[in-house]
Amino acid sequence: MKKISIINWRFILVCSFFSLSIFAIAYKIISLQIDDSIFLKNEGKKKYIKYRNINPVRGTIYDRNNFPLAVSIINYDLYALKGLELAKFISIKDIISLDEDLNINESFSKKTLIKKGLSRNEQLIIETLKNNKLEVEVRHSRHYPLGDQIAPLVGFYGKDRAQEGLEKSYDSVLSGKNGKEKFYKNAKQKIISKPIEVDKAIQGRDIVLTIDSTIQFYAYKFLAEAIKENKAKAGTALVFDNMSGEVLAVASYPSYNPNDPSRVIQKNRALIDAYELGSVLKPILLSSAIDNNIFDPDIPIEIPRRLKINDKIISDYKSYEELTPKQVIAYSSQVGASKIAIMLGYEKLKDAYYNFGFGKPISINFPSSAFGLMNIKDKISDKELASLGYGYGLTISPFQITSAYSVFANKGIYKDFKILKSDEVGLNRVISEDSAKHTLEALKEVVHIGTGKNADINGYTEGGKTGTVHKTSYGNGYAEDSYRASFVGIAPLSDKSLTIFVSIDEPGLNAYSGGMIAAPLFKKIADSSLNYLGYSEDE
Repeated sequence: MKKISIINWRFILVCSFFSLSIFAIAYKIISLQIDDSIFLKNEGKKKYIKYRNINPVRGTIYDRNNFPLAVSIINYDLYALKGLELAKFISIKDIISLDEDLNINESFSKKTLIKKGLSRNEQLIIETLKNNKLEVEVRHSRHYPLGDQIAPLVGFYGKDRAQEGLEKSYDSVLSGKNGKEKFYKNAKQKIISKPIEVDKAIQGRDIVLTIDSTIQFYAYKFLAEAIKENKAKAGTALVFDNMSGEVLAVASYPSYNPNDPSRVIQKNRALIDAYELGSVLKPILLSSAIDNNIFDPDIPIEIPRRLKINDKIISDYKSYEELTPKQVIAYSSQVGASKIAIMLGYEKLKDAYYNFGFGKPISINFPSSAFGLMNIKDKISDKELASLGYGYGLTISPFQITSAYSVFANKGIYKDFKILKSDEVGLNRVISEDSAKHTLEALKEVVHIGTGKNADINGYTEGGKTGTVHKTSYGNGYAEDSYRASFVGIAPLSDKSLTIFVSIDEPGLNAYSGGMIAAPLFKKIADSSLNYLGYSEDE
């Protein structure tokens, strides 16, 4: 009996172990099935989730007086979601004016735009309906209040993001940070619900420019009129505040309407073009010669009618016999400028041009801005040196020459002009105060007795310089009948003053000189701007 009892206990033990093993295996199988079911369920849910970016409100671009130059407009569009019944749609149609081309005769099977650009009152109506099959979606659009007046400067922001101008330069500042929306979608990847989770978008930062919208208007208006009146190809106008080191206007023509989706982009000729400017460089030559004690600016030098340099004959339109260096500038003598350039020498003239900002990047952040080119050599011929003296042989952007002339108004100090109010203005002395004073006197004579008489402004004393150059003909040197007329001037000749540059490309009438074409344009812009600013004469 004892032996049988032992066997029974062994049998029970084996059976128990076997039962527990079966239970453990069964438990494991069931657990795996449950875990797999949960996993698959969760995975299935993931497949029905869709994320979409929320575009932030783009920062506004303001002028110096907080007038908006580029502003984002928030639009609200109404969508019907899948499952919206026809009867509900008809009731909505009775209280809100929907898009006319909608032809709905059954319940909605997909998300559908039914109204673009809801008014504020319509938004409130939709909110009171509390219908979860309706969704109001936010859409941003960019608007430019000044349109073509400033388009080549500000640029535009469109479907392909920032494409041109300051919109592109400061895109990282203006853009902000995207938010995120979470939706459910069906097997066909269509959104079937309202957002169930939102990460808030961060609005872009605003920027304030130094541009004055009123002066920008004058610059563009008179520039466009001058180009049309003279049947010219294109042109530029810039207005700088010498005391503050701020850019007040940058006009370029032809322009375009940035608010028109079919816009044809036009480049900003004031900032990305660089070309030979001719005689407007002569005052820089003069100031450098004075600084280097080459001569007394008030003592006459001999000016022959014709001057042979190497194998080149340089001549003036009339015979002067002798002129003071200042009068060389006033009458724009090619012979006089050639003689001064040779007296100064290549190295000193080259350094002068570089110190005045030529051949360097400009001081503002603008896409593809030009900084010109001077063909640097170890040694050049006298005829090449003479050409450099009267403005041929190097290319300069309108922005650069305007900055350069401000040196004379600022008593020899070169300023890194700014276009953002928040930027600093760099300062660097490039000529002596005495040299700047003598050069201003020469510029004053240009307007009073010389080639720039058409720039004279009633009630103000101003100074400036004309420039007339033959344009280059691709592969054929200079074109005989293609000109660029320029004028750059300072008004008034006092502590508070403006430097204004204007240029007209390929005037189509008989008149083509800087004195005949560009000087009157300078006068119109300067007169309107000075009166608007309330500047007074200081003499």
